[in-house]
Amino acid sequence: MRLILLACLIVVVRPRLAAAAEPELFRDPRAPLEQRVDDLLHRLTVEEKAHLCYGNVTTDRDDRFKTGGVARLGIPQLMFRDGPVGVRTFDETAATALPGTLGLACTWDVALAHDYGRLLAAELAALHGQVLFGPGLNLMRDPRGGRNFEYLGEDPLLAGVLGAAYVEGAQELGVAACAKHLVANDYEARRHFTSSNLDERTLRELHLLPFELAVREGHVWSIMTGNNLLNGTHAAANRPLLQELLKGRLGFDGVALTDWRGAYETGPTALAGTDMTTGLCAYVFGEDRLLKAVQAGAIPLTLLDDKVRRVLRLYARTGLLDPAPLARGALDTPEHRAFARHLAAESMVLLKNDRQILPLDLAKIKTIFVTGPGADVVRFGRGSGEVHSAFHITPRQGLRAAIGDRAKLVDAAPGADVVLYCTASPNHGESNDLKDLELPGGQADAIAKLTAVNPNVVVVLQTGAPVDLEAFVDKVPVVLVAWYAGESTGDAIADVLLGNAAPGGRLACTFGKRLEDYPCGALGLWPPREVISRSNWDAGMTAADRKPVYGLAADYKEGVFIGYRWFDDKKIEPRFPFGFGLGYTSFTIGGVKVDSSQPALVVSCEVKNTGARPGEEVVEIYVAPPASSVPRPPRELKGFAKVTLAPGESRTVQIPLRPSALAYFDATVHRWRAPAGTYAIEVGASSRDLRGHATVTLAHDVLIDWY
Repeated sequence: MRLILLACLIVVVRPRLAAAAEPELFRDPRAPLEQRVDDLLHRLTVEEKAHLCYGNVTTDRDDRFKTGGVARLGIPQLMFRDGPVGVRTFDETAATALPGTLGLACTWDVALAHDYGRLLAAELAALHGQVLFGPGLNLMRDPRGGRNFEYLGEDPLLAGVLGAAYVEGAQELGVAACAKHLVANDYEARRHFTSSNLDERTLRELHLLPFELAVREGHVWSIMTGNNLLNGTHAAANRPLLQELLKGRLGFDGVALTDWRGAYETGPTALAGTDMTTGLCAYVFGEDRLLKAVQAGAIPLTLLDDKVRRVLRLYARTGLLDPAPLARGALDTPEHRAFARHLAAESMVLLKNDRQILPLDLAKIKTIFVTGPGADVVRFGRGSGEVHSAFHITPRQGLRAAIGDRAKLVDAAPGADVVLYCTASPNHGESNDLKDLELPGGQADAIAKLTAVNPNVVVVLQTGAPVDLEAFVDKVPVVLVAWYAGESTGDAIADVLLGNAAPGGRLACTFGKRLEDYPCGALGLWPPREVISRSNWDAGMTAADRKPVYGLAADYKEGVFIGYRWFDDKKIEPRFPFGFGLGYTSFTIGGVKVDSSQPALVVSCEVKNTGARPGEEVVEIYVAPPASSVPRPPRELKGFAKVTLAPGESRTVQIPLRPSALAYFDATVHRWRAPAGTYAIEVGASSRDLRGHATVTLAHDVLIDWY
């Protein structure tokens, strides 16, 4: 009997020992990534595979930012965090509150965008997180959009190039960027019920393009779908968008995950190409719903394996499969604080500086009157743009710290050498759009009245989008847009006002004179039109209550004409054009040449600092197409570079354009087409300040696969 028992024991134990002795290739960071993924995929049960595809179904707010994990193999959960403008914490832990990404877009600086993403990644790593919800890549279709402050402006190339740099900076530290919100998620107030209805050309040339650049040039590891519908179907259940376009045509090999309430039904969401459901809609793949659908044959096992392969790829890329402890990163360091302050000054746009009042000369200025509702507050956007930082420096505090005893802050406008009026925009952000472009509380009238008692009024705008300046812009000598400048708002404003830093920003969005100047205002497209009664608008907070609803239609009748494209096409004079911004010195741009000997055009020009101070100029390249059988904007941004020059210094700047620079997206063949003809290459300092020209002629049409 003993011999029989021993034999049985040997039969049972030997396979277990053999399995335990198998090398865990998935834990070897030296092995090729796909081999590691394959090794782990084949170790998982179907139940474990399904578990990797959803977040925690819990009421705990912090826990909802975690997902996956395989306890049997010692693999931890992924941790996500909001982070488009600073890592969002849910306790008293302080993170660096950076300027909003609209401000980042106004720097036109690829290196700063890279460092912005890298800083956020370091702070997320310090909190043991792996996936950063950012950058936000939706375009400013309308200045009333609630989250414009956390997106990158109105132009898809500018947004895409800076977004790709942000992604690369984050992922260099092994933290996954998560580009959001795919796609055309422009209207916040009823985003769960609003369908963005647009044609393929408008999608590819504008609203998808920043995501395409994030995928093809930034190699982003994850993408978040919007809460909105696209052409009648919610983004997370939209197979043409996710499976066919994003994963098929664009070759995205990362994880497509949902926003917090962006998915509803298991089958459509899984079959569309969504890989992971999160937040309040974790149940869509959780609660064994995805597992049961696979077991019932409604979802092919091969499709589940594709989702899991992508999730495991994300695990490997972020180091969660590695045996060595992950680097902790760094949180709210002196270097991070210094970067936030520097970036804030670089993002500020000087719109007007009559009589060269700025920079303020404290040898001549003895008294300053600081006023306005923004003088003693620091404005931040609501929702995912909220950051708990260790301090907020208001404009008054920043100026007081900077001037010390050299000038006196007085409490009346008459007699003051300078009046500093600090505005404050209305609250807006996630789920909350703006109703108009007005400064609330009679601020515009107050500014106009101040000019009657003091001619030296300096207006500083704390805002997350363009605002109406018409009541006072012709009366005040100085207007400075500070945007949402982060924790060091006041210090950075003081740096710019006193000349310790030059305003480095150029507009990433057009300032019109009135709401009707913009396409949505002119065409009556905002807010979206109601499709069904409001009584049926309910996205629900529990699984039992939730259902997909198509309640409003956002019809993109403006097509490819948003922002400066619309203003140029309709010959509308903006108050301040896209790309515009003043500095504390002057530049010339000339000698434009185009090298067409390579597959991609290279534009060169001479830039010279003709002023007395060092400074930065943004060289902007626009392409004006020949007459075409399809409507095209008069000009489109196709390249840019930021140049720093000393007084009297000149430099030859070379800017390569993408092969598609002359093309539009031809929806009849689903490719980019550059028609035969002569194209003008326009070089300047804004969309309306074009200082040099050259031409390129195509003898025949050219078809291109990728932007």
